[in-house]
Amino acid sequence: MIYPASNLLPATNEDTCGPYFPIYFADPALENLTRLDPGLVTEASGMRIILRGRVLDRHGELANGVVLEFWQANAKGVYRTPATEGHEDIDTWFYGYGRMRTATGAYELPTIMPGAATGRAPNITVTIFSDGINRVVTQVFFDTEDGNESDPVLQAAGEEAPRLIARHDGRTASGAEVYVFDIIMAGDNETPFFDDLES
Repeated sequence: MIYPASNLLPATNEDTCGPYFPIYFADPALENLTRLDPGLVTEASGMRIILRGRVLDRHGELANGVVLEFWQANAKGVYRTPATEGHEDIDTWFYGYGRMRTATGAYELPTIMPGAATGRAPNITVTIFSDGINRVVTQVFFDTEDGNESDPVLQAAGEEAPRLIARHDGRTASGAEVYVFDIIMAGDNETPFFDDLES
């Protein structure tokens, strides 16, 4: 009997982020939180914003092959979870979860300004997957919000707290407020990351 030399599949080309995901992993419907589904004409309630920025390595270069996941409360400060099912302030047209993959390290997320959850300032949790790391988590706050001074995460960050705050950068022609937040993965100005944040 003759056996083949090997039954192993050939190795795939190197990629900066793995494991490999099916095609639907890059779902355009998850790249715009203001719309529940591209086929629906309804939209999430709340002030439209665009969160944009770059993911940078320790040398200030764009980190390529990055996957970003976003998790936030709706405009009334309520997260959509099994525990809040049936809550009177749930927005039927807003899930609060987004995901995108960026080949260049630059990102742009259309969403709504999150409301302040109990004891918190408005924020968006961002999970980053990239080359050499399994997962890091941070939170983005907004320089126009009053609750920042008392938020426990910002207080815990101490002198590094300004690195968690997105700066207002004008308004689009369609009326969305623009905020800029760069994520620095390592080095002197590294963005604070947290071990104990849920995302």
